[in-house]
Amino acid sequence: MNSRERVWRAVKFEHPDRIPLDLWALPGATANYGERYRELLQRYPLDMGPTGYRCPWESPAQLEIGCWQDPWGVVWENVEAGIFAQAKVHPAASDADLLAYQPPWELAEAGCEDVEATLRADHSGFAMAGFIRIFERMQWLRGMEALLLDIAEDSPLLYALRDRVHEFNMRNLRRLLQFDLDAISFSDDWGSQTSLLISPAVWRKVFAPCYREMFGAAHAAGKLVFFHTDGYTFDILEDLVALGADAINCQVTCMDRAEIGRRFRARVCFWGETDRQQTMPFGTPEDVRAEVRSLVQHLSTPAGGMIGLGTAMADVPLANVEALLASWNE
Repeated sequence: MNSRERVWRAVKFEHPDRIPLDLWALPGATANYGERYRELLQRYPLDMGPTGYRCPWESPAQLEIGCWQDPWGVVWENVEAGIFAQAKVHPAASDADLLAYQPPWELAEAGCEDVEATLRADHSGFAMAGFIRIFERMQWLRGMEALLLDIAEDSPLLYALRDRVHEFNMRNLRRLLQFDLDAISFSDDWGSQTSLLISPAVWRKVFAPCYREMFGAAHAAGKLVFFHTDGYTFDILEDLVALGADAINCQVTCMDRAEIGRRFRARVCFWGETDRQQTMPFGTPEDVRAEVRSLVQHLSTPAGGMIGLGTAMADVPLANVEALLASWNE
């Protein structure tokens, strides 16, 4: 069973030979690990494969110290190499700028020049592209405080910006769906540490229709839908499942994992995830193994429903990464 089939079977609850492996390692971490990291991946190969897609509005400059303006007009600042930058200048901050703002339409279908050749050369790994965002993109364009005020006031400006971003996303999505990808990934961080950032009712009114259209288009093209969201998001997990998310990556450790398991185990595939705030950086390898065992116990089934994922940031010891990769299938 190759990696591609293994992930499909895990998502579809069709008895993969083992839990598939995935790992998000930031450059700040891999730079610290050096050759030991490459040796580790040789012993525990990941099941996510290359796609050849290069997102044209992302750049290595975002991971370097300094400022950088992306093609959307957002200015980013980074004070520590190897981690993600923060948005500092928002091109739709004023109402007048929002009304005049236009996304970089010419880039919606770009970045795909090597996808077909890459997948034709080797499609033994699970091929996923996208990380399509709407809420986060609106934050970066408008600014978090102004966007939340727009949401609270149910302002026409909210819908003007949402619709423009959503149309860009749909153009990007339609281009990606032309290729033999296995899945499209979507990403919006919807939670704080303890609650949803907006009310579930407003989320369903304003944002769920966009996800419904995007997820539906992906499924119509035969692709799986992977969704990433950070923070406490329990109040919309049922919605995400109903909208068609096939695999969800959420911060289980911000919520009651036993209750998540009771509600959603065997209904959706869980795409990780171990605790990146405490266990991965500060715990011992045995702490990591214990957390993985708990996630498998509560969220996985004998037929599948789990993709082993964790995050390695600069403060995570390599021994904990090794424990993570080794323990999903112990």
